[in-house]
Amino acid sequence: MGAVDKIKRCLRGSALTLFIVTGVVTGIALGIILRNSRMPDKWEKREVMYFKFPGDLFLQTLRALILPLIVSSLVSAIGSLDLAVSGKIGTRALLYYMLTTACAVTQGIILVTTIGPGRGADLGPAEECSGQNVLTIDTLLDLVR
Repeated sequence: MGAVDKIKRCLRGSALTLFIVTGVVTGIALGIILRNSRMPDKWEKREVMYFKFPGDLFLQTLRALILPLIVSSLVSAIGSLDLAVSGKIGTRALLYYMLTTACAVTQGIILVTTIGPGRGADLGPAEECSGQNVLTIDTLLDLVR
């Protein structure tokens, strides 16, 4: 094996790390370039929204993946245990969930009666909404979100 083969193997083994570092460096460079490209006049809210859209989509995708990953890993872990241990763990988990839910509900009721949110607020008649200028691209982006 030559030195070139060792380097190729090393790069293949750490390709994900290299892609992440490259993405971070590219993002920082792009951010600096975009920030300085319109220094005298500010970016409009609509333009900022267009740049934020891919990031928002990515974060929503991550949020949607978190719960199934956690549930599947828990089911897999409990499935690998023997029946007696998993029964004890299941009972304790259910008891813990019921106890924390009861504490949260009790605390919420106590805080609402003590603080009284909205008490004495004069809402008056509802105001009319001023129409916003909605473009077709906004509607399409909302469909994807």
